[in-house]
Amino acid sequence: MSWLLGALLIITLLVWLGREIFFRQCAEKLESLLNELAHGREPVDFQIEGALSVHGKQAALVAREQTHLRRQRELAEANLQIILSSMQEGVLVADSRRTVRLANPAAIKLFNLPANVFGQPVLDTLREPAVDGMIAAALKTGEPQESELEIAGRKPPLILVVNVTPMRDATGEAGALVMFRDITRLTQLEQVRREFVANVSHELRTPLAIFQGYVENLQDAPDMSPEDRQETFAILAKHSQRLNALVEDLLILARLEARQHEMEFETLEVADFCRELARDWAVRFKKKNVTLHLDIAERLPVIEGDRMRLEQVLNNLLDNALKYTPEDSTITFGAALVNGMVDLWVKDEGQGILSADLPHIFERFYRADKARSRELGGTGLGLSIVKHIAQAHGGSVSAESTYGQGLAVHVRLPRN
Repeated sequence: MSWLLGALLIITLLVWLGREIFFRQCAEKLESLLNELAHGREPVDFQIEGALSVHGKQAALVAREQTHLRRQRELAEANLQIILSSMQEGVLVADSRRTVRLANPAAIKLFNLPANVFGQPVLDTLREPAVDGMIAAALKTGEPQESELEIAGRKPPLILVVNVTPMRDATGEAGALVMFRDITRLTQLEQVRREFVANVSHELRTPLAIFQGYVENLQDAPDMSPEDRQETFAILAKHSQRLNALVEDLLILARLEARQHEMEFETLEVADFCRELARDWAVRFKKKNVTLHLDIAERLPVIEGDRMRLEQVLNNLLDNALKYTPEDSTITFGAALVNGMVDLWVKDEGQGILSADLPHIFERFYRADKARSRELGGTGLGLSIVKHIAQAHGGSVSAESTYGQGLAVHVRLPRN
């Protein structure tokens, strides 16, 4: 009987030991699952037998939720990176110690920064004390800061609008969001606008003042002699024509720049087009005793262009050349194929342009010889109109000159 009790005791002990081992294995597996989850890793298997199986199922739910949250976080981070990378404005985030926590590609490009500036002091990174001072003021006062910053040492100088907004991160630590907006181009355009208004005002003032003076002279001297009256009318007519030419050129330029004038393209035979234009100018060249020499290459391709506008381009170039070329000289009107483009050019034997003036001759109202240009009736807009018409045809303009040896202006247009 005692041996039976002993056998039962041994069996019971073995069963208990087996269950204990099984339970410990399940507990160890559960502990392993939780450890994987705690380190952000997803276990391969959540299956747990026995009494702890419910905890395995709960761990699987936690893992799915963790995966969902991780994907949401990754998606949010990816969206943030896309937004920051696509922004034209530079963005920089600084913490309470004024060290860089984040800088987007635009900010890195604006300041020529290395790719990784995380943890670097803002002052050492940007080398702009004004920005560091704005961040310090925003952190101290809790108020947004805004200023205009000019970065010297660049051509042209870089002009930025800087906005600093105080903020707090998820942990409650104070920081600042800094945005840089490049307004260099806007500033340049505003300067161009002011110069344009000033130039137009100046160009209009002179003939209007002359008009006023001679009209007052006619009013004050009703018994003026017929000769003096005729001379006065001739002067008024001359400046009336100058005013009309200026207003007409301004309207043409405005329409070209606003792209309001629709080009009427047609196929043009370059050689025939140039010869027709040369015939139109023959009388004026003969009157001034200037020779017009045609230098037209053979087998030129056809071009697609607006005949009226291209005539305006070449008329401007021929007119300028004739004005500044002395008698008994030669003006060359040529056409050739250069680097796959049709090159139309006019070269005179006048005084030419100084090298310092040459890059500016296609700007509005720019005159290398202001006094002589006005004397000859120029508006200062002709070459600017030439440039805009060439660009509207997909082409370009250029000029070359040696002072004292004349000027050559080239208009290059795409071949058909």
